[in-house]
Amino acid sequence: FAISALRGRVFTASSINVTTPTTWTATATIDITKPMFMLTVPTGVAVIPMNIEVYYEIFGTDAQMEIQALIGTGGSRTSGMTAITPVCTRTDLGLGSSCAAWAGGNTTVAVGPTAQINYFWRDGLQFAITKTASSATVSAADPYKFEWSALAKSSFNVAGPSSQLCINQGSQAGQGFVKVQYIEIPSSELPA
Repeated sequence: FAISALRGRVFTASSINVTTPTTWTATATIDITKPMFMLTVPTGVAVIPMNIEVYYEIFGTDAQMEIQALIGTGGSRTSGMTAITPVCTRTDLGLGSSCAAWAGGNTTVAVGPTAQINYFWRDGLQFAITKTASSATVSAADPYKFEWSALAKSSFNVAGPSSQLCINQGSQAGQGFVKVQYIEIPSSELPA
């Protein structure tokens, strides 16, 4: 990963540069038509996800909370979502990503990948609720940040040309932020 960063091929797509959280779909199950994040990979480009961070400010009322990340082909964003400009981690190069990224909310109308689907991350809580006051004991604190790392999971996934990387969530009325770091390379550099 370090060599890719030095070459200016690592990008961060993030909704955390603002103070207002994204309001995600208000359901207790994953809705693939309303992803919390979507990255479309054009022809001639391949993407290798490195890190994903999801931070919940609000879960809503008591309900199941779950997250999933997947790559595949055949999906599309038709409307809604807020455009995110991926930023190269080498600030001296000023390179732009060939991919398009969006943070999703309730107005999202999208179809996640429909072919070559690889679900590579799933996390969540059996029950989650927004607290009205801080817990009296540290041991009673609830998780609010969920992370996936290719290095930690030994899971290297490639979103090839004309594909998508989607992150979906389900919670009663979740709000928060998402950050995705990925390596972007010409697909011609992929081994056959």
